Amino acid sequence: MQKIFLVTLLWLHSLQFLATAYADSPAPINPIELERQLHQQINWERQNHGLPALHGDEQLVAVARNHSLDMAHHQFFDHINLRGELPSDRAKRQGWNKQKQIDQTTVATGVAENIFLAHFYDKIYTTTRNGITVKKEYAWITPNRLVQTIIQGWLNSPHHREVLLSPRYDRQGIGVAVSGYAVYVTENLF
Repeated sequence: MQKIFLVTLLWLHSLQFLATAYADSPAPINPIELERQLHQQINWERQNHGLPALHGDEQLVAVARNHSLDMAHHQFFDHINLRGELPSDRAKRQGWNKQKQIDQTTVATGVAENIFLAHFYDKIYTTTRNGITVKKEYAWITPNRLVQTIIQGWLNSPHHREVLLSPRYDRQGIGVAVSGYAVYVTENLF
């Protein structure tokens, strides 16, 4: 009986250690799963505003993902990449050549874009002694909270909200890239 109690106690102690280690680092993020969740949440928001759902477009996903990877790799955050390319320029370079008749005189060829830079944490608590940082603690957020933060950020920005909730678009690609504790998100629409 004592042996079972000791093994159980050791097992519980190891669980406590694992929980503490997990609290010291962010929850693991699967970029492809995050892309899927963002797509679903955006469609939910659109449907709540009486708009049709956006269809996922693999070519737009590739364009969006490549821009997010580029921003993460080169540590910049902008619609214009370091080559000076706008979203439609990047899409065209990657083979995007679709057209859509908007009205009698207007044909759309380019893509719209929303970008977002999020982090795995909400806050950083810094401990200093004599003006020197001796400890940093992060208030990590869950993957679900990360999705909500990104969507709410776009909805709180008038321009991004207008793009997100525009009836003009019916296709979407979302690309996510992670660099350190930063999460780069690109949404391309057509």
